[in-house]
Amino acid sequence: MKKLYFYTLALTAMLSIMTTGCKKEFLEVEPPTQVMQDFFTSEENAKLAITGCYDVMGWDGNHNTIPFFFGDIIGRDGWKGGDIGSDQDWMDDLINFNYTPDNYMLNIAWKNYYIAINRCNTAIENISKMTPDMISDGAKANLIAQARFVRAYFYFQLTKTWGRVPLVDHVLSPSEYQQPLADQSEIWSFIEQDLIAASQVLPSVTVQNPEDIGRATKGAALAFLAKAYIFQKKWGDAKTITDQIIAENDYSLLPNYEDVFKMENENNPEIVFSIQFKETGNGDYGDENEGTMLCVYMETRNHPFAGIGGWGFNCPTQALVDEYEPGDPRMEATIIHNGETLWEGTPDESTFNTMFATNIDHYSNQKYCLPASQQPADFSDASKNWIVIRYAEVLLWNAEAAFHTGGDWQTPLQQVRDRAGLGPSPYEGLEAIYHERRVELAMEGHRFWDIVRQGRGEEVLGQYGFVEGINNYFPISQDQLDLSDIW
Repeated sequence: MKKLYFYTLALTAMLSIMTTGCKKEFLEVEPPTQVMQDFFTSEENAKLAITGCYDVMGWDGNHNTIPFFFGDIIGRDGWKGGDIGSDQDWMDDLINFNYTPDNYMLNIAWKNYYIAINRCNTAIENISKMTPDMISDGAKANLIAQARFVRAYFYFQLTKTWGRVPLVDHVLSPSEYQQPLADQSEIWSFIEQDLIAASQVLPSVTVQNPEDIGRATKGAALAFLAKAYIFQKKWGDAKTITDQIIAENDYSLLPNYEDVFKMENENNPEIVFSIQFKETGNGDYGDENEGTMLCVYMETRNHPFAGIGGWGFNCPTQALVDEYEPGDPRMEATIIHNGETLWEGTPDESTFNTMFATNIDHYSNQKYCLPASQQPADFSDASKNWIVIRYAEVLLWNAEAAFHTGGDWQTPLQQVRDRAGLGPSPYEGLEAIYHERRVELAMEGHRFWDIVRQGRGEEVLGQYGFVEGINNYFPISQDQLDLSDIW
C-alpha cells in the first residue's frame, strides 16, 4: 500500500509571532534562522510567541464556527438554518454524510490547525535554547508547557476529525516538507505525552496569576488528557485522571446552570478551559479574530444583533427539546422558544421571533445569545468566551469511565442532576450517561463527536446516511491531496 504524503509546511504557512499589541502580521514563508534567534531573546518576546500559539484557537470562532456546525448540526441537535437553503452550502454534503474531498471549510480547518502546531513547534524549539540571562528557568518551563498543551489541543482536533494525519513534532527543514500520515495510535500517544508533561509544570487554576487567566492550567491539561483517554476508550486511565481532578477540588458547579453562560460570569469556577475573546472596538469586520462571530451566527434572523439581524444558524431541533425531562431548567437555559421574552424587567428586555424559513422547529440557541447591552458595536467582534471544557463534563466523563470499569457511576452523574434540581435518572447505565451528556452539554458542539466515539453512529444517525467505518472521519481536502506528488 502506498503511503500518503503532504507538504505539511506548505499547508500551514508560518509562525506569526511578530506582534505589536493586537496587530498580527502573518509570514507566508519560513523566516531565516537569525530572525528567530533575534526574536527569542527576552521573556516578554517568548510570552508573545505563546500568545501566537493560543491565537489560532480563536479562529474557529470566526471561520464559520466549525465545531458547532460539526458537533451540533451533523449530530442532529441543530438544523443548519441560515438565510436560504444554499447558505453555507459546504455543510450540505456533510450533513447528509456524503463526504467528498472538495470541501473548502475542511481545508481551512486543516490549514489552521497546522499553522498552530507549527507555531508551537517554533516556540518550543526556540524557547528551549534561551539562556538564563534571557528568561528564568521557571518561566521557560511554564511557557514550553503551555506550548505543549496547545499543540496537544490541535492534534486532538486533527485526529478526531480526520483520524490519521501527519505527525510533526519539530520545525521542518525543506527536505522534510513531505510528511506521511501517522498511525492514529502514534498521534494519541503524542497527545498524551504533551498533556502529561504540561500537567506536571502548569499551575493549578487556584494559584494562577490573574493576568494569565484563560491560559492553560494543570487542571486543563489533565482534563484534555482525560478526554483523550475517553476517545480511546482507555476507561481505567480516564477514571484515574478524572478522580484526580475531582479530588483536587479546584473546580465546582455553579449553583444556577444558566449563570454558567452569562458573560459577566466568564472564567467562573466551573470553567476548566475556555477560549478567550475580546471586543477591540475598532469597528472592522473580523477584527483580526480577537472577537467572535459565534453570537451573530446563532442569533435568530428576526432579532437584531449589533444593529443587524442574526444569521440564524445552528437552530435547536425538536428531537433535542424532547430529550429534556419535564421540569429540567437546563432546557429553558439552552433553548429560546418563539415568542419568549428574555431579561424581563431590565432595559435589555426582548421578545424573540424565531420563525424563519430555514428554522424548521422554530427554536434558537440561548447559550450564545447576548442582551443588547453586551452586544459589540461590530457584529464580528463579540467578547463572549467559547467554553471548551467545564467541570460538569469532567463529572460525566468520570461517570462514563466508572461504568466501564465497574465503579460508582451514579454519584458523579447525580451531582450534575442535583444542580438541575432533578432526582435519580429515569434511565439506566450508559443510557443515563448518554442522556445526561446530551442535555447538560446541549448546543456546545459535542453531540456528533459523542455519538461517533460511543460507536452509535449507525444507531443514532443511520437514518440520515451515516455508515460505520466510512463516516467516522472526514475526508482530507483535495487541495491538500493535490500538494502531494504521490497523487
